Amino acid sequence: MNTLGSHPGAILIRLSLMILLIVILMMVFFSYLDDAEREVERASVLQTKKVIDSALALVFATYAVNNRLNELNDLNGGNPFLFLKEYQMLPPAYAGELDRDPAIDQAPGWYYLSHRKMVVYKSFHLDSDSYFRIVLNYQDVNQSGLFESSTDKFQNLQFVEIVEL
Repeated sequence: MNTLGSHPGAILIRLSLMILLIVILMMVFFSYLDDAEREVERASVLQTKKVIDSALALVFATYAVNNRLNELNDLNGGNPFLFLKEYQMLPPAYAGELDRDPAIDQAPGWYYLSHRKMVVYKSFHLDSDSYFRIVLNYQDVNQSGLFESSTDKFQNLQFVEIVEL
């Protein structure tokens, strides 16, 4: 009685099926790996944003204690990584300050764009770059255009993502 296993090409068929199965499993694995890398990067960007927001709260408290609240105007659009460096919390992906937009072949990471007064996160795995800025929110009671602690009402100091450029 002849069985499928006794056929002369059976070993070759089994080997081909195993290779095909392994290739399919590898393709599925790498697609999940790409998704996981994107999610890890998104989480890292969000975590860095939260760290910067926390540092800004600490900076505000320091300015308030030292009676320097009028200097908050200097922080509007400033480089948040200066504070993180001062508090020894600088993220490893911070690549430095640029006086121009990052080039296409620029290394991925965080950059402060001094000419735009904003921060860009040049992505490793995501499709587009993310832009952020320190924003000083206050109620301008005397309509001077600047925060004055004696008359204006402070609301918050935030690191916000800029959706539209």
